[in-house]
Amino acid sequence: MKHAPKFLLCLFLAATTGAVSAGPAQQLAGITASGELRVGTPSDYKPYTYRLGQSSAYLGLDIDLAAGLARRLGVKLTIVPTSWPALLADWNADKFDIAVGGISITPERQQHGLFSIPYQRDGKTPITRCENQQRFQTLAQINQPDVRLIVNPGGTNERFARSHAPRAQLTVYPDNVTIFGQIVAGKADLMMTDAMETRLQQRLHRELCAVHPEAPFDSADKAMLLPRDPAFKTLVDQWLQERLASGALQRDVEHWLAFPWTLEPLRQAIDQRLLLAEPVARAKWNKQAPIEDLPREAMVIAAAVEQGRALGLPADRVEAVFHAQIEASKTVQRELYARWSAQHAGRFADAPDLAAEIRPRLDLITTQLLAALAANQATLADATRHDQVAQALRTLDATALSPAAARQALAPLITNN
Repeated sequence: MKHAPKFLLCLFLAATTGAVSAGPAQQLAGITASGELRVGTPSDYKPYTYRLGQSSAYLGLDIDLAAGLARRLGVKLTIVPTSWPALLADWNADKFDIAVGGISITPERQQHGLFSIPYQRDGKTPITRCENQQRFQTLAQINQPDVRLIVNPGGTNERFARSHAPRAQLTVYPDNVTIFGQIVAGKADLMMTDAMETRLQQRLHRELCAVHPEAPFDSADKAMLLPRDPAFKTLVDQWLQERLASGALQRDVEHWLAFPWTLEPLRQAIDQRLLLAEPVARAKWNKQAPIEDLPREAMVIAAAVEQGRALGLPADRVEAVFHAQIEASKTVQRELYARWSAQHAGRFADAPDLAAEIRPRLDLITTQLLAALAANQATLADATRHDQVAQALRTLDATALSPAAARQALAPLITNN
């Protein structure tokens, strides 16, 4: 979505007059003295902010903005996770210095702090299955007893839905990452959210279509939530003005709208598979079984190649990816065996049954991994997007098990060929 910097700069005076009743004074001095900028974010709102698994890695437009502000201040950036329902409570508990993540300026939030000048204007609009686009063009069509409306909790989406569609069947769904899958699966008819998010989500889910995102039902400004320190606000506003005037912020918006978010299911499948290496190792340890089983490994790769062929995946690509996953798993198992041997470990009471428990889970992950590979063939083959691919895939929760194994698992996908 394109927004003229001149228009956004005209909003400066309006944003500087918000009422405040909480937030520490002289925050800028404290941040400078501590050498740290603590940034709170809900981390579930692409393209503004998104957390990769349970790691400390975050991506998105507002994460870039927070990092740029930290550089301007000459301090390190620390991301503090929060949620939409807990945002203001965490803010008033002084868990972070500023908050970002596609935060709309609202009267309620203005009672708790200052806002920066707006850097994005957006509004609420529906997203639904494409065959239902004409059915949900107006609020009158949505505000019906037979309409199943779904929203995430605690933010402006829920507030808008309750206010403008009180007769609809409202479901408050706790996970803003998987909520769109509820519409795809037919468990809800539509979601009401910001137009920018609907534009992105229709790219990620081919079954879904944004409903008139160019003409949302209302409008709201996105900004950084700041403490009641006028000096800090002045600095932030001047910095944002520079980015708006130079076009840098608009380029950032376009970058994150075009970012390969569709790689996230692939990253998750690789991560889940590698995390199973530890229970696999416990099961083998109890039986004193060897880590390597070359005949079975060959069968697994052959089956993946056959399954991938039906999805249009080249055999050599599937072989390379699954060989890397198997080798990464063995790296974790070898490291664990070495540690347990040094500790003279005995049997594990919680070891799973490989055949009954682990292999069915691995089979399911194989299906998910292949589907994600097939959905992202063009992106993975595009040499101009190697850096974006590496950024989207780079962080695995399984890195905590073995950094070397995580690198092995990702190598065939992020190596610059």
